[in-house]
Amino acid sequence: MSVVVMTMNVNGLSHKEFRSILDEMGVEARPEHGIYEHISHPTDTGFRIIEIWESQDGFEEFAGRRLKPAIAKLDVQRETTISFHPLHNFFGPRIAELPALIGKLPGGPHR
Repeated sequence: MSVVVMTMNVNGLSHKEFRSILDEMGVEARPEHGIYEHISHPTDTGFRIIEIWESQDGFEEFAGRRLKPAIAKLDVQRETTISFHPLHNFFGPRIAELPALIGKLPGGPHR
């Protein structure tokens, strides 16, 4: 197993578009088996998504089966760069507290 960090930079993506893609895929209600963690934030040019995956193949299979069809259905085509790197370290001393924050975040479900 080669755990990887996937970083996706999406130019010109709005909060509303990103939310609609997440909702269309249903990933928060039905997470993909191979994903460990998803973090996203707005950038000066769009959004950055950082995820930890069991493998690059797992992400690519997910992208073909769920992500690309959602993007096509919603017609949200944006310039995107994706990179993969081996996970080197992970430190989450307050990780148990994160679920309580989800509903308060601007990009959380139903926002």
